Amino acid sequence: MIKIRFFILIVLSVALSSLPACKKKEDSIDVYSQLREVSRLELARMTIGKVGMISDPDYRDAGSLEAKAEAIFNSVKIGTRIGVYSYDTYLIAYIDLGKLTPEDIEIDEENRIARISLPPIEIRTDGREPQLHEEHYRVTGLRSSITPSERAALKSQMAKEVRRDMKSNSRVRDLLRNAAEAKGKAWLTELLQNWGYVAEINFK
Repeated sequence: MIKIRFFILIVLSVALSSLPACKKKEDSIDVYSQLREVSRLELARMTIGKVGMISDPDYRDAGSLEAKAEAIFNSVKIGTRIGVYSYDTYLIAYIDLGKLTPEDIEIDEENRIARISLPPIEIRTDGREPQLHEEHYRVTGLRSSITPSERAALKSQMAKEVRRDMKSNSRVRDLLRNAAEAKGKAWLTELLQNWGYVAEINFK
């Protein structure tokens, strides 16, 4: 029997990649072109973990006569049978600066102010663990070993629940989006300061 105990184990980190070099510029520059060259800017990453358990069927969970009979038979077996496994899915939050338009950027050269309206933060999965991690395994007495097909079924069920939870759990998405927005503002503010501008930034 497969049981999934839903724990979202969140490990949140922030990262920047493919950043343009920052150098002081007193003259006007083409901010629009410079930012579009960055393209997709990864800002935050999150690991979502699930923990699942495989054990012999319990009579209370049996949905058919066959399952009930199997549960009764297992209840008289000697020994224990339990396997606990974890499975991680990775998410990233990023800005696609390739979606900037000239209308999103207003440069006040006289006062050296750059007003920028950034594209919204986007979130997508960025891969999963190829295998389950075995956290605990105990099979004793006359109990049968946990089979590869049972582990495969658990992994498939975990993957489905992660996708479902990501659609329904706005708290997780908001946490990742807020972290990415804060990092994006901090990065762009520092970049524009190095170009000689005061930044006024918002997200669409």
